[in-house]
Amino acid sequence: MSERIFKCVAGFDLAVTLPFALPFMAEALIAGIYLLDGFLGLGTPALLFEAGPFGMMFVHIMGVLGVVWAFVRLRTPTAELARMDSVARLVVAALIGHAITAGATSVLWLFVLTEIGGSALQFHALRKTTQ
Repeated sequence: MSERIFKCVAGFDLAVTLPFALPFMAEALIAGIYLLDGFLGLGTPALLFEAGPFGMMFVHIMGVLGVVWAFVRLRTPTAELARMDSVARLVVAALIGHAITAGATSVLWLFVLTEIGGSALQFHALRKTTQ
């Protein structure tokens, strides 16, 4: 059962990070996030994210690393990798929260929720594994 949870979380990560790895998809996804921001009436200026080619390179690198990490966990759904991933998710959630407090769109709270949710699911499965 734990391995299934680890694989589900990794599969979700793959689906979410793959678009960031591909230039044409990353730009569309970021534009979609700001479209949702506008639809929700948040009014966060997209200019805060104007990264240009240099900044987008880091977005793509993050996407590639996320895809590789997801594939590793899909192929090898071990408790050790799930534990490391769960801790990393909490760090990522904190970093996203920091970006939001610095002026990034509040739509990113959805990403914070998925990070914390994935961490909680895996920690719960890990707890059952060690009992």
